[in-house]
Amino acid sequence: MHLRSRPNHFNSRSFVVGSSTPNLPLPPIYYQLLTYQLMIRIATPADAAAIAALHTLNWQTSYRGTLTDHYLDHEAATERLQVWTDRFARPNSTLQTAVAETEDGELMGFVCVSPNHSEENGHLLDNLHVHATFRGLGLGKKLMRYAALWLLRTDHHGDFFLWVLTSNLLAIGFYEKLGGRPGRTEVHTFHGDQPVKAMMISWQVIELAASSKPD
Repeated sequence: MHLRSRPNHFNSRSFVVGSSTPNLPLPPIYYQLLTYQLMIRIATPADAAAIAALHTLNWQTSYRGTLTDHYLDHEAATERLQVWTDRFARPNSTLQTAVAETEDGELMGFVCVSPNHSEENGHLLDNLHVHATFRGLGLGKKLMRYAALWLLRTDHHGDFFLWVLTSNLLAIGFYEKLGGRPGRTEVHTFHGDQPVKAMMISWQVIELAASSKPD
């Protein structure tokens, strides 16, 4: 699978989101995690293929037994690529995606947020994925905080929430360690009209953004 982000902005530390896109005010943030030098930045259409590949890979490992093997092995890659291509091509989309990449442009993880997704619940954390190679380094937390900081800088306050499958105990534990508040459980329809149980977990945006400064 293609997991390399393009283009590689890492070696240009002067790279910032262009002034022609005022809704993207957050410049990249650089980190040193163990032996890895990495950058978290706003994603571009050039990242769609790598994001889709990681999305597929993580679903194939995390949702085996929840989604059908046929979908995971034969349909997910094409379907995820179409989803991410469409997301970046959609005019006036409010979705915002950020990626974490190594200094040689390898995609480590990504986060996607939908501001003002729900009047009742707030801003939706739609996707958070970290490649298995880079787990345990605190990268997921940094991606979430980057998303929260972007929300604050674009004047989006209030609640930040996500849905996680109740079968995904590792993810639930991770979110609770970050101070997430478990909420209601609902039955959602997933791919192939499969009913799955999902739990809502929420934070205040300012809670996640408060310690989002670079290490």
